[in-house]
Parts: sequence; structure tokens; C-alpha cells
Amino acid sequence: MRTLALAVLTIAAVLSGPAVAATRIIIAPYVGSVTNSNATYRIKDTSELDAIYAQWMNTEKFQINSFYYQIPGINYSRVADLQLSFDLYLKPSVAGKWVAGAGMEDQKTAMSAGRHIAPYTSFDMDKNVLFYYLRAGRYFYHKKGWLDASLFPYIGYAREKTTGEARINAAITKDVGARDSYPLGGININTTFAQFIVLQANWMGWLGSFKNVDRMDEYTLTTGIYFSRHWGLSYRYKYKKYGPSASSYNLGSIVYLF
Repeated sequence: MRTLALAVLTIAAVLSGPAVAATRIIIAPYVGSVTNSNATYRIKDTSELDAIYAQWMNTEKFQINSFYYQIPGINYSRVADLQLSFDLYLKPSVAGKWVAGAGMEDQKTAMSAGRHIAPYTSFDMDKNVLFYYLRAGRYFYHKKGWLDASLFPYIGYAREKTTGEARINAAITKDVGARDSYPLGGININTTFAQFIVLQANWMGWLGSFKNVDRMDEYTLTTGIYFSRHWGLSYRYKYKKYGPSASSYNLGSIVYLF
């Protein structure tokens, strides 16, 4: 409920933002599916996913976005996830702009696997992962004819805090808490053709391997077709590898801009 309340408050703030020159607001309710596998527990499953994305931005000053999703049942688990990010744009010009930003992800998982995870006779777990980071980078612009493109490489530093416990065989309670910090990097590529076809490709990952999880890599591909200044369709594919867990998402949405 706390995560849901944060998502609602974030979207409300976006909708009520003050009118500023060259600003835009994007709202996109997504529906689709997610497939998750976990090598440690030797399980794999596919489930429905419902999400909402909201962004408020001024192309010369800032951007704020939120992405919230729920998974009602996957690998014997219920999942709720909230992602927020904020970027401040500095010294914008026709060639590009500098960026200083921050972001966070708050994910809650409630798992009740019963006898489905060998060799346990019962396995239940409640876990909360809080991930937050600072980043800095630069946008590089390229424009030719009907094509507008940008490249945004960045580096940053992240901290992660995991809390929760696992209840095994109805008698053993194990703390699953952990903390870690690490450098991260990423690159965003954005292209717009004739002002109504959009393609975005993003990667974010850890720059190295760390004590609690060997690797984290996240790849996102988003396409959009806009039929007017206010309406469009969007498809989003995302693949995330996080230690022994791998997830792939396929999402579609109607997009509203104003």
C-alpha cells in the first residue's frame, strides 16, 4: 500500500505541475506479460503485468518520471515495483546538454511457494529491495532532415538495501537482508523520425561484480507511433538480469501527451 500511495502521489504531482514554456506531460497505462526465471530456485513462470508510466519534462530544464507496476502472481509471488527518476539539464545548446540526476526503485515481493522449491517442505519469503543512485552525463544531439537523434552516456553511483526474511520448513526463519554499493553506467539512444515515429534503446548496469549479486544489467527497447500531437501507441520490451534472476517484459500502451 505504501508503494501504491507513492505512485499515486507522483502521478498527481505530474498532472498538477505548473505550466512552463516548452514543457510536456506523458501518461501511458501499460498492460502485458512478464516471464521470470530464477536459477537458484530452479523455477520459471509467466504472468500478467499492469503498469502506468508518467513523465513531466522541459527539454531545456528537467525531466521527472515514474513507472509503477504490479504482478499478481509469478513464481508463487506477488510483486509491486515503483521506479522514480529526476534529471536536471545544464547548459543546453544545439549540440547537447549536461545532465545531473538521481533515481530509485522500490520493489516488494511476497512469496509463498509451499512444497514447490526443492528440497523444502515449505518456503515463504517477504522481501523489499530499495535501490537508489546518482548519475551524471551528457546528451549529444544529431539532426538531419526528418531525423532527430540523441545519445546520452552516463556514469553514477548506486546503493542497495534488501530487507526481509524467509520461512523454511515452517520452523526456520532466515534473514535475507543485505547492503551493497557500486558504480554504475548507462547509455540511452533516442531517435524520432518525421516527428511521429519514436525509437528508444537504453542500457543500465553495474560496472563490475559485487559481493551480494554478481551482475545487474537492464536493457529496454521502446517504440512509439503518434497519430496526432496528443495520442499515440507504445510498445516496450525490457530484459533485466539480476544475479540468478532474469526477467523479460512485453508491454503495450495507449499514450496521451499534453
